[in-house]
Amino acid sequence: MSEAVPELIDVSESVLLPLSPRLTAEQPDQSTDKDKPVPATILTGYLGSGKTTLLNYILTEEHGKRIAVIMNEFGDSQGIDQAFTSVDNGEMVEEWLDLKNGCLCCTVKDKGLKAIESLMERKGKFDYILLETTGLADPGKIASMLWSNEELGSDIRLDGIVTMVDTKNVERQLAECPPDGETMNEAQKQLAFADRILLNKSDLLDDNALADIELMVREINGTARVERTSYAKVDLNTILNIGAYADVGPETMPFSGSQNGHHHIDARIRTMALSAPHRLRWSIVDEWIQELLWDSRIPGDDASAQANSEMEILRLKALLLTTDFVPVGSDESFGAATVVVQGVREMYDSFVVPDKETTPEVDTDATHTTGLYKLVLIGREMPEQAVRDSWAQLLSRASVY
Repeated sequence: MSEAVPELIDVSESVLLPLSPRLTAEQPDQSTDKDKPVPATILTGYLGSGKTTLLNYILTEEHGKRIAVIMNEFGDSQGIDQAFTSVDNGEMVEEWLDLKNGCLCCTVKDKGLKAIESLMERKGKFDYILLETTGLADPGKIASMLWSNEELGSDIRLDGIVTMVDTKNVERQLAECPPDGETMNEAQKQLAFADRILLNKSDLLDDNALADIELMVREINGTARVERTSYAKVDLNTILNIGAYADVGPETMPFSGSQNGHHHIDARIRTMALSAPHRLRWSIVDEWIQELLWDSRIPGDDASAQANSEMEILRLKALLLTTDFVPVGSDESFGAATVVVQGVREMYDSFVVPDKETTPEVDTDATHTTGLYKLVLIGREMPEQAVRDSWAQLLSRASVY
C-alpha cells in the first residue's frame, strides 16, 4: 500500500482531462476564509450502497459548492477514478484535479490523511472536504484519526459521518458474521457511528418495508438524522457542514426511543439516553465518563469492578448543565456553563456551548426521549439497568439543586 503523499498539480501548466478544466476567474475568491477550519465529512457505506452515484453528482453537477473530494482507490468509485484521475504510462497518478464545477478531486490508496495534509496547501480554494471510505472501513477509526491529528488540528474540523444504506440489502448485511477478532460487522459499525443516515434505493421498497428498515436503523442509532433517498439524490446541505462534533442540541442530537414489538438483527447494539434534568458538578461527570470509556467499566457497579470485555461504547454525546467546568488544557473555570461532550470509542472532548449563557437551572421536560439535557450512548452489550443505576447514583451525588 502506497504511503506517498499525492502530488499537487500546477493548474497553470498541466493539461487536465476534458471533464476537468481549471477553475475559472468568475468563481469567487474566498481567501478570507483561509484561517477558518474546513469541515471534513466522512462518507461511508457498504459496497453498493450508492456512494459512487453521490460522488458522481458532487463531481459533475453545478451545485454551487466547492468540495474537495478524496476518493479511496479500493472503494466503490473506480469508474469515477478512471474519469477524473490522470494516467501516466498506464499507471494511476495520485494528484489533485480541479473540476469545472469548482470542486477538487483526488484518489488515494490509504485512509486519506496524507491527501488532506497536501490539500491544505490549496486552502482557500475549497469550503468542504468529503472523505470516502471503502465499503468495509470502520468509520470510527478514521474519525478518531482525524480528531486526534495535531498537524491538521487548526486546519480542519471533523464535521460528521454520513452513512449510505442499501435499503434492499441492509438486513442481510447487518446479519453477516463479524470478521475474526471483531464483535461487530462493518455494516453495524457504519450505522452506529453515523450522524446522518441516507436510506438509499428507497424507490425499490414499499412504504411498509421502508418503515420497518427505518425503525431497525433507529434502534441501532437513535441520534442520527435519517433521510430516504433514491439514486443518492440528497440536498447537500443535509450532509455538509452539519456540525455534528461542534454542538449538541435538538437538531444535532435527536433521540428516538425503542418501539415495543420490534427487534433489529442484533439487539445487543443499541442507543441509550440518560436524562440530566439538573445542573451537575463537572468533575464528578468527567470521572464517570473516563471510567466508562477508558476502563470499560460501569462506575459504581461492584459487578463491573473489572473491565467489561463484552461492552463497547462506540459513540457518546451529551448536552449538560454544569458547574465548575474546566476545559481540557485550560486553567479557566466556568461557574455555570452549558457543556457539550463528544466521544468516539475511548476518545472524548468537552467544551462550552457559545451563545448559551442564559440557561434554565432545571430541564422541565426531562424525559429520556424529549429532554434537552441528556447523555446518549451508542454501543454494544451495554447492560441497560446497570448503566441507568450508575447514572442515577451520579445524579444523586453531582446534582446542584
